Amino acid sequence: MKRIVLPVLLLSGTLVAQAQRQPARPKPATAATVAAPAPPPTISAARAAGPGATVTVRGVVTNGPELGQLRFVQDKVAGLAVFSTTNTDLHALVAGDSVHITGTLKNYNGLLEMDPVASVSKVASGRRVVPLEVAAADINTVFDDAYEGRLVRIKGLSSLTTGTGAPAEALKGNTNYLLNGQKTTPIRIHVASTGENGLIDKLPPTSTYDLIGTVSQFTQTGAGGYQLLPRLFSDFVVAGGLPAIQGEPVPTNIYRNGFTVIFQTANPGSSKVEYGKTAALGTVVNLPALTTMHSVELTNLEPTTTYYVRVSSTNANGTSNSPAVPMLTDNKKKPAGR
Repeated sequence: MKRIVLPVLLLSGTLVAQAQRQPARPKPATAATVAAPAPPPTISAARAAGPGATVTVRGVVTNGPELGQLRFVQDKVAGLAVFSTTNTDLHALVAGDSVHITGTLKNYNGLLEMDPVASVSKVASGRRVVPLEVAAADINTVFDDAYEGRLVRIKGLSSLTTGTGAPAEALKGNTNYLLNGQKTTPIRIHVASTGENGLIDKLPPTSTYDLIGTVSQFTQTGAGGYQLLPRLFSDFVVAGGLPAIQGEPVPTNIYRNGFTVIFQTANPGSSKVEYGKTAALGTVVNLPALTTMHSVELTNLEPTTTYYVRVSSTNANGTSNSPAVPMLTDNKKKPAGR
C-alpha cells in the first residue's frame, strides 16, 4: 500500500501547485460614463452675454419671410433677433420651426441681434408660441428692453393712425403707424409683408381689435426707439379671432332651382349654410376651406319658393352664426355657364 499512496500524494501536490500558478481572471472592464452634452443656454443667458459674444441658442421661430432676412427666435421667457444676408438655412425658416442657432451677438441701432450667423439646425416644425398678452391701457409696459424679441398681443386697441394723427388707410411698407395715436407705441410695417396674407395695401380695422407683433428697437441715440413689428394681416385680430359674420347673407345668381349665398366674415373661417322652406331649416351644406369671402351654391330648389337660410362660420377660435333670413327663387332658367 505504501508504494501506491506516495505517487498519489505527489500528483495531488503537483495539481495544487499548478492551480496556484494560474493567473486570476481579469474583472470585466467598467464602461466609462460619458457626460451628456450641456444644453444650449437660455435666450436670457445668451442676451446677458452681450454684444461680441458667440452663443448657441435654441427656441421657436416666430416669423417667416414677411420680415425679410430677419427672424426672431423665442423660448418661454425671452426672444432674440437673428439676421443674415447670406445664410439660406436661416432664410428658409418659418414661424413654428424649432431650431438651434449659433452666431455672434451685435448691437444694431439698439436691437441686440445675432449677426453673423454661423450655423442653423432645424429640429422640428409646427411648434406654437403663445404671445404675451397685455391690455391696451398697459401698452407702454411692453415697449421696453425686457420684452425685446418677444411676441406680444395687445388687446382692446381702438385706433391706428399715421404719424400726424390721421386715421391709417391702406398700409404702406417701411412706414410707422401709431397705436391709439400714441407716439411712444409705434408699429412698423415691413416692406416684405406682401401678397394675399401680407400687410401691404390692407385696410386696418375700424373697430376694436387686438394686435400681435414682436417687440423690436431702432434708435440712433442708444435709448428708446421701441416698436412693434406685426407680421401678417392676420395679426390684426377682430372679434377675438372669431369669424365674426359681417352683415346679412345675400342671394346672388338666382334662378328657378337655386341661388348662391354669399357672406363675409372679419376673420377666416369655414362656410356653412342651413336652409329649408320653414324656419326649422333641415338641409345643410358645408365647405371646410377657411376664407373671409364665403360663396355657397344651393341647388335642387323649387321655383318661386321662399327658403329660410342661416349661415355660420367656424375656425380655431369658435363659431359665428347669423339669424335665418328668407330668400326667394324665381321662375327663370339657370344662366348658361353658371
